[in-house]
Amino acid sequence: MNLEENLKQLEKIAEELEQGGISLDKGIKLYEQGIELTKACLDELDKSKSKISEIREQMSKLIDIDEAEDK
Repeated sequence: MNLEENLKQLEKIAEELEQGGISLDKGIKLYEQGIELTKACLDELDKSKSKISEIREQMSKLIDIDEAEDK
């Protein structure tokens, strides 16, 4: 699943937990699923952050090259 799908699933889990009326076992299972989805979201965000940093670094190098050529 991608980030958006994971977030939608997390919302459903949160709603179900907030509504109550579920067994303790089901609540624990939902909580565990929520933790796993949260980890997956954080991993995806870290990957995106790294990719953005790479792109910025590449752009910075290009700008430095362009400025050096202009001198």
